[in-house]
Amino acid sequence: MESFLDALFEYAQEKEIVSYLETREYRRATSDLEEHWAAFRSTLTAEQDRRLDQVLTQEKRIGQLEEKAVFRCGLSLGVGLGRL
Repeated sequence: MESFLDALFEYAQEKEIVSYLETREYRRATSDLEEHWAAFRSTLTAEQDRRLDQVLTQEKRIGQLEEKAVFRCGLSLGVGLGRL
């Protein structure tokens, strides 16, 4: 069952989520964020940049776990509503 849920999650990320994020607002926000990150990182020393990468990698992993949890909750709610 675990591998089935993982496959559904990957499918949703690769095929479905993109269509919901293709908005002008999202593109503008990501573009602005990339510019801000570039400006911020240009002020860091090599050691600070390395440490920041470590923190961001850990934060990204936690975000992925949270996304999976939200997906599973949504799927569970959908199945429950489908039974009504």
